Amino acid sequence: MKLIKKYGLVRGLCLLIIMISVPGMALAQIQANTILKSKYIWGGVLMGDGAVVQGNLKYTAENGLFVGGMFSTLDFSHLGNNQIDVKAGYSGSFGRLNYETGLVRHGFTGDSPTDEDAGVLRSFFSGSLGNMHFIVLSPLNDSSWTSAGDVYTKIGFVQPLPADFRFAASAGAYYFNDDAVFSDGRVAFEKTQSFAFRDATLSIERAIPSLPVDFGLHYSIGGERQNGLELDDHVWFSINMRLP
Repeated sequence: MKLIKKYGLVRGLCLLIIMISVPGMALAQIQANTILKSKYIWGGVLMGDGAVVQGNLKYTAENGLFVGGMFSTLDFSHLGNNQIDVKAGYSGSFGRLNYETGLVRHGFTGDSPTDEDAGVLRSFFSGSLGNMHFIVLSPLNDSSWTSAGDVYTKIGFVQPLPADFRFAASAGAYYFNDDAVFSDGRVAFEKTQSFAFRDATLSIERAIPSLPVDFGLHYSIGGERQNGLELDDHVWFSINMRLP
């Protein structure tokens, strides 16, 4: 199983390289970036034990259909632990609202995730209106960290500042559905609440005018998990390198 996962990862990375390299591809429709983060906070949860490297790639066709992916190291004290997300859907606009809707599959490699985390499929709807942006996600299957029918909503805004700086803020909350019960009778989280503030992030970022690079300093505020466990606050920095 580990060999299959590693082979699939290598094959996926090769396909991404080919997509960028082949002459004649509509590069104007490809978005790609690489990010170095001193900490990886995902939905308020600290993922791993240190800095991570992430890569994002997205191709959007002229008709609005898109496919993309995200790769992230996780460093759960093991080099083989990674997160691989694949998404597909449709993007469009309605007046001033730009939106995307589709499905995203969160996958994990290595020894830390449980068998139930082999693949979590979530539907999503995201949009932006001026400086405001939002996303709503809901899983279609159970795992050790979420249940089918849960709803995670995050809203934020970005405010440009002088000297190529910008301020960003976002906040997320969870509606929790019934407990995830696996085939062997185990319960992932015995939920003590149906709604909770999950996380918020305050950021100061600066773009480098002569380079496709952004630097960011972030403060993440942790909320609560399904069982009432409080999440920690974190300070971290990022370096975002975009495809020119």
